[in-house]
This record gives sequence, structure tokens and C-alpha cells, in this order.
Amino acid sequence: VGMMLQFGLAGLISAATVLVMERKSGSLQRLLTTATSRVDILLGHFLAMCLMILIQFAILITFSQVLLDVAYFSAPLATLVMALAATFFAASLGILIGTIAKNEEQVVMFSLIPMFILSGLGGAWVPLEFTSESFQTIGHFTPLAWAMDGFQNIISRGMGLESVWLPAGVLIAYAVLCFVLATWRFRYE
Repeated sequence: VGMMLQFGLAGLISAATVLVMERKSGSLQRLLTTATSRVDILLGHFLAMCLMILIQFAILITFSQVLLDVAYFSAPLATLVMALAATFFAASLGILIGTIAKNEEQVVMFSLIPMFILSGLGGAWVPLEFTSESFQTIGHFTPLAWAMDGFQNIISRGMGLESVWLPAGVLIAYAVLCFVLATWRFRYE
């Protein structure tokens, strides 16, 4: 689960690069002269990122279930809810990175740094239950800790849909925050 979430964030590099390349080529400036609102432009990019990340999650979840016998399909609806919530967060973070970064090098830096920090603090490398209580508290300020909780509720604890509502809700709240910040930042470019 941890590696799936970490590499879901690593996919932000290519997704966020699209906004930077559009800005550098002038196509974004031309697009901004149309009647299309800035939010609609970002939503279009968001949906494209969501599709890319969701396909990646679907492949990794199916591979893990079929070949590694990880119990994702023991609660398929709960797995879908968590995959969608994690996708929304990752895509929103990608949009935010794309609006902040000025060039491809910054995209890589702004993608890798959060990926490593969120993965390390969120329990993707070492499960939070094996860390101190203070580390667990700090870890739960990160969205990846909530994603790990939701997926672990399904595959390790054998829980169902009711166990993922809180983690999915927290991920969606982080997604909304990132998208709002991206929209605000995009408006003043």
C-alpha cells in the first residue's frame, strides 16, 4: 500500500509538467484569452490527472490482489472509495505543484520533496503503529497517513466500507485545500 501511494505521488511529476510546458509554450496564455474560466481550465487538468492516477492505482491494486494475494477485493466498494479519495488528493496536489512551479526542474523538486516527506511521515515506509505515539500524531497531519489507515482497514484489519469514510473524507478535505490553493495561485499568474 505504501509504495502504491508513494508512486502515485511520483506520477505528479509528469502531470504537473503539463501546466509548466503549456505556460512556457504560450498555449496556456492563449487558452486564458478564451471564455473558459480559470477554474474550468484547472478542472480539465485535474480530471486528466485523476484518470492517469486512477489507472495506475487500478493496475497496482489488481496486480496486488491477483498475484500477491493482498485482500483489496475483500471490500471492493471500500477499496474504490479509498482509491478515488487518494486519486483526488494526488491530482489536486499535482495541480497545485503545476501552478507553483516555473520550470521542469522545480516540478521535479516540488513533487519529490512532498513525496518523500509525506511517505516517510505518513507510514508508507514504516507502519505508524510501529512508531512512537508522538510520531503517530505528527504523521496523522499528513494525508498519506490517512490513506494508509483507510487501505490498512481493508487489507489488514478486514474491515469494510464503514471503516474508510473518515480516512477518505480527510483525503478529500486535503484535495479541496490543494485545489483551492491552486485556483488562488493560478488566478494571479
